[in-house]
Amino acid sequence: MTEGVPAGRDMAASKGSTLAAVAAGGAVGSLGRWGVGLLATGAVWPTLLVNVTGALTMGLLVAWLAAGERHPLVRPAVSVGLLGGWTTFSSFALDAHGLAGDGLGGLLGYLALTLGLGLGAALLGLVVGDRLWDGSASADETVTEEEL
Repeated sequence: MTEGVPAGRDMAASKGSTLAAVAAGGAVGSLGRWGVGLLATGAVWPTLLVNVTGALTMGLLVAWLAAGERHPLVRPAVSVGLLGGWTTFSSFALDAHGLAGDGLGGLLGYLALTLGLGLGAALLGLVVGDRLWDGSASADETVTEEEL
């Protein structure tokens, strides 16, 4: 408890700061995703691009967070806010539904490509991040944090 401040007040300020960090990150990520949709052509390519780059970034972020102490607002701002706004499961599901009408081959290809590239990008981010930041801490501990 801070001197002269009631116990509940410190927690509320912390939650307010976290809320603001998530909101700011979400605004940036959502605007970025919208911009990619304007620039990229094709029905499913913008969604594939943001989801794969988001997975790569999440892998890098987890490795970076595991490598040392970071400001407590970095994790919620970037993982929940920025990457939550950047990536999109709802558009992925809608794109898959649209492709289902064109035949099973296109749908299965899109699903496999998205899952394969997304998982591969996340693992690549973890490996590259671990080498970049010489992570001695376990990324598994970072992944289990509730904000991710």
